[in-house]
Amino acid sequence: MEKYNIAINKIKLYLELMRVDRPIGFYLLMWPVLWAFLIATDGQPTIIYMIIFAIGIIATRSAGCIINDYFDQDIDKKVERTKNRVLASEKVSNKEAISIFTILMLICLSLLLMLGLEILIFAILSFFLLIIYPLMKRYFKMPQLILGLAFGSSIPMVFIIETGEMDINCFLLYFLTVIWAIVYDTYYAMADKNDDNKIGVQSSAIFFGDNDIKISKNLHYLVIVVFLLIGLLNNFNLFFYFFILLSCLCIIYQNLLVSNRIPYQCISAFENNNIFGLIVTFGLIFNYL
Repeated sequence: MEKYNIAINKIKLYLELMRVDRPIGFYLLMWPVLWAFLIATDGQPTIIYMIIFAIGIIATRSAGCIINDYFDQDIDKKVERTKNRVLASEKVSNKEAISIFTILMLICLSLLLMLGLEILIFAILSFFLLIIYPLMKRYFKMPQLILGLAFGSSIPMVFIIETGEMDINCFLLYFLTVIWAIVYDTYYAMADKNDDNKIGVQSSAIFFGDNDIKISKNLHYLVIVVFLLIGLLNNFNLFFYFFILLSCLCIIYQNLLVSNRIPYQCISAFENNNIFGLIVTFGLIFNYL
């Protein structure tokens, strides 16, 4: 019984390392992929491809969290919000973390082989960005850009798998996904801004300085403009535009949350982007219905 309890506790720690208990990252990766599937196929995506990508999202995000915590464990120990993460608090060893990361990468490789090698270059790019993102916090003034490029890397894969090419919709969707990731991760970084300044970690929240809220808001409205452009290019119906207008309420709400730069409210603004993604997805679904 004691061995059973030890095993269960160890599994719980592994799941915590993979952030399974905080699925917001899965959702933020999922929405752009859903948008890509809907737009690339005129609302008739291939279900088996969607299932493969869903598994890939779970594996990739989990691997990303592990490698992020692996490189950041010394930094995490110095930040109030992250000091109890399982690697920073040494509840899980580095050897265990790298082993799980390797297994997850093998799962991603298996999924890639199921989809075909024509998307290999984007898979390699995604893996490269996954690895360097934690390191960019030390050397690059806006690591959120790297995160955005990584989060959007599935979009070209979807278009190639479903249509065999990357069209204007693919490029616009990739662009707005990168910008959107910069926005919500800036809110996330605002929660740690004081600690990051003390220990010398870079972030867009620090790079934008006192204009962090203003710039994030304007970038978020740029995302809206690009969505409207996609709608116009594809002759989307009024349902789509209604939901895009509705999503602007999320932007207003998020700016109210971060207005006083209180850390937990900045995290709430970050998490509210899940609702933003959901609303846009409903807009696309109702458009194709």
